[in-house]
Amino acid sequence: MHGPERELRRDLGLWSAVAIVVGTVIGSGIFLVPKTMIQRVGTPEMVFVVWVAGGLLSLFGALSYAELAAALPEVGGEYAYLREAYGPLWGFLYGWTQMWVAKSGSIATLATAFFYYFANFFPSAEAVFYRLPLPLGPAGGPLELRYGQLLAMALILVLAGINYFGVKFGGQVQVAVTGVKVALIL
Repeated sequence: MHGPERELRRDLGLWSAVAIVVGTVIGSGIFLVPKTMIQRVGTPEMVFVVWVAGGLLSLFGALSYAELAAALPEVGGEYAYLREAYGPLWGFLYGWTQMWVAKSGSIATLATAFFYYFANFFPSAEAVFYRLPLPLGPAGGPLELRYGQLLAMALILVLAGINYFGVKFGGQVQVAVTGVKVALIL
């Protein structure tokens, strides 16, 4: 049983949609991982092979989602696919797990990556802003909040604010950010 049919607002244009896909595929790892990859696989050529293999896996995943979208052309993405395949409980659980665990964890991980990347250029970001003298930190030490972590939290709030102003504005920001990412890679 489904609710009443509603028309999906089409606020993202082609460039915004492409920027979202390209920005997601590129991710932030391209700026953080190459040094570690060279240390682990040995040569720049092998790093390239690993990136191509990862790209192929991403392509297979994208083609799988394209097939699912063609077979079930309705709003909801993964929620709709799971609901149709396994019933409403599994779609519901997936949606809430995404919101409370996967997406929030992903956002925190990206903010942490931003903090470490930023600290490479501005070592003062590692300075402690506040120290809570309770054994809640790593290895039972004090819990410390650093300036770079404050900046990472501010970044999350700015991105939430961008989303608050709407999908169209968020798409425009995504085009700009992805353009900068691609320019830095080239």
